[in-house]
Amino acid sequence: MTSKRERLQLLVREIRLDIEDYQQLRALLRYQRSLLERRDQQALSQHNERVETLCAKLRQRAERRTEILTQLGVRADATGMQRLFHALGPQSRHTVTSLWNHLQQLVRDCQAENEVNGKLLAGQKSLLDRVLGGAQDQSEPKDYSTLNANA
Repeated sequence: MTSKRERLQLLVREIRLDIEDYQQLRALLRYQRSLLERRDQQALSQHNERVETLCAKLRQRAERRTEILTQLGVRADATGMQRLFHALGPQSRHTVTSLWNHLQQLVRDCQAENEVNGKLLAGQKSLLDRVLGGAQDQSEPKDYSTLNANA
């Protein structure tokens, strides 16, 4: 059986790993934006595989963190984390709280980067739809027989 101390140490290690991976994800999302801006579909396809792999690893670690928090007797949410922080000694509390706050900021950064990329992609799709829609309108034969002769 794993002790609470060992679980807490594992939780801190996992948070540190998440920080590293979210820093990498932020860089990948910024690079993804440059690929979107260049419309480099081949590179984007390969790049998105790396992003998806990293996101899967982050999801898996989040699931483990949920299990650890449950094993420690706290809810796996912000309230549970705050409860855990308050149960720690002053030095550990400061370290773990700082790590957690850093991780939360990185998550927000990645969400913002992803939102910018999503808007860029949506804008490109909208432009493409308008261009293709306009091309279809011009290429389709017009039925003038339904027009009002007095107009």
